[in-house]
Amino acid sequence: MPIAPLPSLLVSLASTAAAQRATADAVPRHLITRPDLQAGSTTRPAIMLTGYWPPSNEGIRRFCTDPVQNPDGWIGSDWEGRGYDVHAFFAEYSPPTCIACGQGSGDLEADYQDTSADFFPLADSINPIAIITFSSGVFNQSWEVEMNQHNRSTWVSDFNAPLKPTPSPPDSSVPAGFLRLSTLPVNDIVAAVDAAGLGLTPYVCYTGDTGGYLSEFMAYHGVWYQSLHASPTDPSWVVCAGHIHVGANIAWPTAEAAVGVTLREVISYVDAVVGNTACQTDVGFGGPGSASLSVCGDPLTPGAEAELFLTGAPSSASAFLIAGLASNPTPLFGGNVVPVPPVTVLPLATDPDGKLRYTLVGGALATTAYVQLAILDASAPFGFALSNAVAVDVLP
Repeated sequence: MPIAPLPSLLVSLASTAAAQRATADAVPRHLITRPDLQAGSTTRPAIMLTGYWPPSNEGIRRFCTDPVQNPDGWIGSDWEGRGYDVHAFFAEYSPPTCIACGQGSGDLEADYQDTSADFFPLADSINPIAIITFSSGVFNQSWEVEMNQHNRSTWVSDFNAPLKPTPSPPDSSVPAGFLRLSTLPVNDIVAAVDAAGLGLTPYVCYTGDTGGYLSEFMAYHGVWYQSLHASPTDPSWVVCAGHIHVGANIAWPTAEAAVGVTLREVISYVDAVVGNTACQTDVGFGGPGSASLSVCGDPLTPGAEAELFLTGAPSSASAFLIAGLASNPTPLFGGNVVPVPPVTVLPLATDPDGKLRYTLVGGALATTAYVQLAILDASAPFGFALSNAVAVDVLP
């Protein structure tokens, strides 16, 4: 089967199919499915904030809807008129000015079991489009935006038995030690906090880790949740998630101000991603394996671009993008290959997070191309996992 660069493939497919189809829909047939992003929605998308220990919990307190925890009143409803409701969740510590604060009490206590039991139900309850987890860091004025979160099998003991996560590692979908990266706009956050003149030292931690303790455990939950809902075709799509270590010496009003700066950057990023995203039709037929494929971006008029995005695939694996003009599901590799006969097969590879991104470019003539990925997977019955197939409309 021939190998061809995929952007030019769409042009050649359009030429081949010109006689088959003279017109195309004005927009992709399948759009973002989050209910709060639909025209006429009466609800706003939510952003989730979590905190461990002061000053991180104090920096987000005004975004808590609980009047007992936030007697001054919730400010997160349509925060600053930006179109998002911001919700904060955190435990309480006694005294609030504690240094060695311990486990705390309430939601998201600094405890492995409590965090796991609380995090997913809280996230599900608000269906966040973005997640920022915070925790207290070292005793300085740092605003440390973490890049790396690991699915560890070994953790530093917490305060009360059982002292380690159960299970450990917490995420059974990936190997022990698996690295999940922040998807926040990390450099924009650092630049904005620096420019705000708050006297803080913001930076991105690219090479280290989040500490192998409760902070990393909370951080991992945030990016883990985002990975489960990374596709714009998911009604619970989460655009980005990540963790920030807040210097323990930062005054509470300063921490609150830096949270606001951070939120503005995250909202701007989410606005940009959502505003530039429309998704092509999911044909189905995924499996074996749990790889999920979406094609989202601009409608593919000539020269326009959309991103092919694969998640849930094996880590750092060879992958083959199969494309064709017909949807003809045919049994292969223990599943079904949809683009049969294939017009082209493009060799690619997933990243360490089991993801793959590729840019598609619109052609000159109208057609529908079908794309699907086969990924090498030793655990699959025939050595390959298959993603779902996607119908890609190329518009005139």
